Amino acid sequence: MAKVFLNSQMKIDRRKQRSQAKLFEALIQKYQDNVKFDQIEVKEFCEMANVSRATFYRHHQDLTDIIEVQFLIVIADFEQQIDALEQVDFTNASSVIITEIYANLELLRLVKWSATHEKIQALFSGVVRQILILRDYDKPRQQFISEFLGNAILNFAEQIASPPKLIPQTEALNLYRRLLPAQL
Repeated sequence: MAKVFLNSQMKIDRRKQRSQAKLFEALIQKYQDNVKFDQIEVKEFCEMANVSRATFYRHHQDLTDIIEVQFLIVIADFEQQIDALEQVDFTNASSVIITEIYANLELLRLVKWSATHEKIQALFSGVVRQILILRDYDKPRQQFISEFLGNAILNFAEQIASPPKLIPQTEALNLYRRLLPAQL
């Protein structure tokens, strides 16, 4: 597989990063406190996160945007790791994917809690589509394949994050390599 630079360095304001981190931590706390997602009030949530409502609304339309932005950060990290690989192939890429899944289990658990599966799946599908475009893959099938793989990867990640007892990372890697196509 040809090496393609996926990550185009974005300049992100440090204050925005700090606000996002505070909001994300507050959201995790709400999840851990078993608060229903749809019962979170923005005013109280912003006070808990120590972020002004004006700052919240400057960067987010609603609470689901916090999760979406966090996934964009994870995707950017994934792209940097892929770009750093000497050889990009299914074996190496699948290792990076599994490592990212295990590094972001709490974030993945928020997807079901917040009912954001479709939004996040669209992000995953977009990354797959970007790769297919960069590899000059057959255009008529790009949408189907990107939707299928984006959904398959997200479903796999959610399954890994959801059981009461987490399966070992090596076992998850073996399952991933068996369940997802190595070649398109």
